[in-house]
Amino acid sequence: MTKPVRRTIKILILAVILLGIITGIKACVTPAESKEPVINYSDIYDGFTTVPEPVLQCKAAALMDYETGTVLYTKNPDEIIPPASMTKLMTTYLLMEKVKAGELDLEQEIVVPPEADFEKAPYRSSLMYIRAGQRIKVKDLVTGLMVTSGNDAAMAVAMLIGGSRDACVELMNRKAKQLGFESFVFTDPAGYEDTNQVNALEFCQFCRIYVQNYLEYLDVLTNQEAFKMGSRTINNSNDLLGRYAGVDGLKTGYIDESGYNISLTAERDGMRLVAVIMGIKAKDIMNAKLMRMEEGASLLSYGFHTYRTFFPVLPAPVKAPVFGCTEDSVPVAIPGSDQICVPYSRLASLSWDITLDKGIKGPVEAGAPVGSCVVSLEGSPLMTYPLIAEEGSGKGSLWRRFTGAIKAMGQNEEALKFSLAFPR
Repeated sequence: MTKPVRRTIKILILAVILLGIITGIKACVTPAESKEPVINYSDIYDGFTTVPEPVLQCKAAALMDYETGTVLYTKNPDEIIPPASMTKLMTTYLLMEKVKAGELDLEQEIVVPPEADFEKAPYRSSLMYIRAGQRIKVKDLVTGLMVTSGNDAAMAVAMLIGGSRDACVELMNRKAKQLGFESFVFTDPAGYEDTNQVNALEFCQFCRIYVQNYLEYLDVLTNQEAFKMGSRTINNSNDLLGRYAGVDGLKTGYIDESGYNISLTAERDGMRLVAVIMGIKAKDIMNAKLMRMEEGASLLSYGFHTYRTFFPVLPAPVKAPVFGCTEDSVPVAIPGSDQICVPYSRLASLSWDITLDKGIKGPVEAGAPVGSCVVSLEGSPLMTYPLIAEEGSGKGSLWRRFTGAIKAMGQNEEALKFSLAFPR
């Protein structure tokens, strides 16, 4: 082969290499285009109706999305009010800690101590009517505490977990501080005294923690319309159970100083809410209980009809450029399950700000980190997620690795940053 021919062949090979490099660089700096979303975000609007923010007559209230902890509504959130029998949620929390730790069993029997005899309960107490010396299962005791709101049951639980009333109260206050609730002060395990104190927002946050820890026990703890023990049947004072779809807890409370209180949790279509209403007062008991039920239903309806909790998958396909692999790019996804809670009316203002890593070299395994994504609402960040390779790409040929190394050097970093809008 003559020298001019060899020179010509070398020039052609070099031209092919340069063409491949230029084409690769162009592909690497251009984000994937797609008009079709991965999922149909319009499905989120199914059943959407406009519900105005409730105008409540209670003294204080709070509403929270269970999954994300997003506060959806407050009224006088920091006002200190006695929780009354909602105090029993903390008493039960301590008992269930021992159950989950294996120190107690719901099926085991205990002997009711003298201090818990119902005849020793304070005047005007709600009761489950247990007697000193009576043998009772822990499961029945805690149901009597939560469903019938028995002050006698509260004393029995206090003795069981603390050894004495005062020791139990100390544990309750210590737990409140461990959980970070500065407003909480407990002076008795039943909530009978007006010196117990909480505020609506912190108590709502506590109720969320309570449900997070004991969700699987709600059928035993709170989701019963009545409790029968012996010849007595006592109705649950949470009148929304069985009347408002999805309600499965939590606890009511009343003393003269606080008015009528209620803490609620309900789930509909995969969305769970937690609500607290405190300080309802009316001219008589019937009207007060009716108002408590109406305001609880109003607050829950506002949450379910105004907000949507969901996982913000990417609204369009995104591919991350990779080098030295069998493929030129890999599809990208947001991993995990951390959800966001957004008002229906503002869904169209969501955006996904993508930043892909520069110079990703193969081989790339499925699940490997390839960037990050900030999900924002009207420009305000809601959550930052990692981005991962949804599929892997194996080690490329020697040629692809050689050309890939050159392409990586010419990659446009600015082209790796772009935004996706909510699909319209």
